[in-house]
Amino acid sequence: MIPHDYTPESPLQRALNAVDRLNWSLGGAFLWLSNTCLLVMLALTTATILMRPFNVSFYWMWPWTMVFFIWLSFFGFFALYARLKDVRVDFLANMLGPKGFALTRVLTDVATLLVTGVLISQIPTVIATSRGVFDGAILPAGYEVPRIALSIPLMISTVLVAFSAVLDLAKMAAGMPENTNTFHPEI
Repeated sequence: MIPHDYTPESPLQRALNAVDRLNWSLGGAFLWLSNTCLLVMLALTTATILMRPFNVSFYWMWPWTMVFFIWLSFFGFFALYARLKDVRVDFLANMLGPKGFALTRVLTDVATLLVTGVLISQIPTVIATSRGVFDGAILPAGYEVPRIALSIPLMISTVLVAFSAVLDLAKMAAGMPENTNTFHPEI
């Protein structure tokens, strides 16, 4: 069940469902950003390969491929979590029954908050140490991409993943079901 399939019963559930729908849509936007990064990365790699026989190369293509790969991974971090493409423990919950679903729901949200808490706690260090530029990733104005620009998508995704876990715990407390993905290729 995704947020758009749920019919809330109380004002609190309506508010949480509205926030959950926004979170779901934001996950879709991050999925779009991640896919765009993948397409640009693949286009740059393809261009590099196709230009080799003509002895043509642009030194900025490789650094930009790396930038887009990093952004792809970091935008994808939230997209995978919000759109329910992350690692699930449903097989364990199925073995434990209805109480197992509640237990694994709480455990995964708490584990998510622990991991994102560590990442969020490191943001000041990342900002303090992200000096200089990413060599060769030249912007149209002639400047190179600042190193901090590589980490910003991770920072945003991490905060959004933590928010998603808190939202899921709030939904659970309000008696709302967990979002589930109807497609599990491993089943």
